Amino acid sequence: MACAYFDGSPTEHGAGNYWGVPNISTDQALIDDQGNEVAQGEIGEICWRGPQVMTGYLKNPEANAEARQFGWHHSGDLGLIDSKGQSLFVDRKKDTIKTGGENVSSMQVEQALLSHPAVIQAAAFGVPHPRWSEAVVACVVLSSDEDISEESFIAHCKQSLAGFETPKRVMVVVNLPMTGTSKVRKVELREQYDKLFA
Repeated sequence: MACAYFDGSPTEHGAGNYWGVPNISTDQALIDDQGNEVAQGEIGEICWRGPQVMTGYLKNPEANAEARQFGWHHSGDLGLIDSKGQSLFVDRKKDTIKTGGENVSSMQVEQALLSHPAVIQAAAFGVPHPRWSEAVVACVVLSSDEDISEESFIAHCKQSLAGFETPKRVMVVVNLPMTGTSKVRKVELREQYDKLFA
């Protein structure tokens, strides 16, 4: 699939992380956790099948069983098909935050924080919460050592996010734990802040 970014294009949502449409030899579906295809416009896991889809993981039958459920190859990515038939990536499935019965895209929270002029890096993730099951929290790295209150970051997020999407806590950190491929290790952050609301 070609990855394309459109602005004022034949896509429903304008600019976004659009993946286009699958090639002619690949079937694509967005499915829920029970293996049912979701309706157009609803979020589901992006799945494929066809001759160009990988056959499996080397010497890893557990990963193969998980990736091949319901006769599809599971990408681990969440997305939707917009009203014009284009695939829009939403978030990694493992990074979606489930709070109060709602699913929150960590990427959407991060984008809200990155729109603050002082923030140069952001990572949003879920931690256990006695009332909400998970609470949306975030860590940010600032462009300078200026003192900005946690409340101001939360207020900034409220301008573009719904109440359930807005972080309950925002922690300023010196740096974020990164993988060798420059991705944030959110597992480490979840472990570090696991008792935040205990």
